[in-house]
Amino acid sequence: MKVFILFMLILQASAFVIKPGFSRNLQLKGIEFDDEPFPNPESSDNNNNNNNNNNEEESEEPQIGIRIIFPTGDPRMNGFVRSAQNDNDKKNKQSENFVVIDDSDITFKDVGGYDNVKKEMMQCADILTNYTKYSEYNVRTPKGMILEGPPGNGKTLLAKGFSGETKSSFIPVSGSEFQEKYVGVGASRVRELFELASKNTPCIIFIDEVDAIGRTRSNDLDSSNAERDNTLNELLVKLDGFKKSNGIFLICATNRIDLLDKALLRPGRIDKKIYIGNPDSKTRQRILDIHLSGKPIEKNIKLEDLIEITNGLSGADIENLLNEAMLTALRENRELITKQDLEYVMGRSLAGFQANENMFSEDMIKRIAMHELGHAITGLILKDHSKMSRVNLNLWSPSSPGYTIFETEEIDANIFTGEKLFAHLVVLLGGRVAEETFFNKSVTTGASKDFSEAYKLAEQMIVTYGMGSKNIFPYASDKSKEMIDNEVSNLLEKALEKSRNIITNSKELMEELCPILIEDQALSRDTIEMKMYRKYPSLFKLD
Repeated sequence: MKVFILFMLILQASAFVIKPGFSRNLQLKGIEFDDEPFPNPESSDNNNNNNNNNNEEESEEPQIGIRIIFPTGDPRMNGFVRSAQNDNDKKNKQSENFVVIDDSDITFKDVGGYDNVKKEMMQCADILTNYTKYSEYNVRTPKGMILEGPPGNGKTLLAKGFSGETKSSFIPVSGSEFQEKYVGVGASRVRELFELASKNTPCIIFIDEVDAIGRTRSNDLDSSNAERDNTLNELLVKLDGFKKSNGIFLICATNRIDLLDKALLRPGRIDKKIYIGNPDSKTRQRILDIHLSGKPIEKNIKLEDLIEITNGLSGADIENLLNEAMLTALRENRELITKQDLEYVMGRSLAGFQANENMFSEDMIKRIAMHELGHAITGLILKDHSKMSRVNLNLWSPSSPGYTIFETEEIDANIFTGEKLFAHLVVLLGGRVAEETFFNKSVTTGASKDFSEAYKLAEQMIVTYGMGSKNIFPYASDKSKEMIDNEVSNLLEKALEKSRNIITNSKELMEELCPILIEDQALSRDTIEMKMYRKYPSLFKLD
């Protein structure tokens, strides 16, 4: 070890001089002595004169040169070279602010469902890796893709899976990383990012929350906006400037695509826009299969029931539901997830949870139960409304001690008829009508949110959707505003009348269901329908 350290010290020196005779005592392997001395820099100007003057006395102490020679295959030399190569590789995989991820373990197999999205992304991967297949058709290689949609549906996971499928380098960044108070930092980081990606091609750059960097450029002279605009300009140039960025593919993710600059979204920079919405039934089944792995559940819980329960939830919500249900079971020293665990976690996620239970009197609890039954019965009887799933009392909730859940329909989910919207008005007003019916006009403040939503919906039906008795052009004059108010009032009055008719005829049924709801804290649609079929079949004919 001491000999190797000596070698290193000698390597770092450009040259050194020893006296004659010292070489006899230096018997180290790998050191060779030259007969000719190193040139003396101080006498370099007089070299020619010294060569011509043969009679001049020689130096008193002739100098001897030394060079270090490592034998071929010496392991010390191999380690020295290997260390230098590792340093260079590390520099190519990391910059001051960004890190390259290689050999991602995540592929599309780890992403449940979204088969159509995967096919679209895999075609981009095929174009990047097999460009000759498409070159004869004059196909341009896509440069970027943006994934938009509500949070929690796997936009980041899809980008990681895309990287794993293509065996490409992956650089994940956030749009906020380019925002600094110092001028020019954002643009320099964009250059740094693409420079690092160019050293690791093929490379995928993933920018999460791209609206932080790609927001529409402003017209004012505010310095913060100017700095953000400069950062965006640099990104635009890198995507489609004079310099080509072959081998680099950009994937962006955002919840607010409406905020992005049009220059960023144009073809040639962002070639594909893919909406990642809440999962459908097939995708929910795949997500459940992934996250149920290792979590034992009761035999009476069917996968079809879980698919129905999770309708309307995002992928992250589904994962959290199963994870919290398993934690709830383990907290109670059980190894199986029960249906009660799932309902308990679902209630906490919908209505919230607080450490202390709310203190309600028996009269107030009965009022809350009747209010929720008003929503449930009207929603169950009306044929044009979504199916009622269950009604719950959650006295631990900080703001919603009772709530009624209706199923989210996948068919005709984006377009509604006037009858469907009117049925929703009736259900919104059903809670207040139930309080008036059973407590002799003594009502609570619990219907305040219902009234607010009902009024907004009625106004939209008249003004936005034109579903009133007359076509009214809004805000044209004071007379038109008066007509709008009259139409909204008439619509709400019709909904109240319909709701009163259903609640009045269902009074006996609700009186039987109320103590059951208070005792069990929950009522399912099957329980309510069973009582209606057995004792009150005429209620199904009210609509």
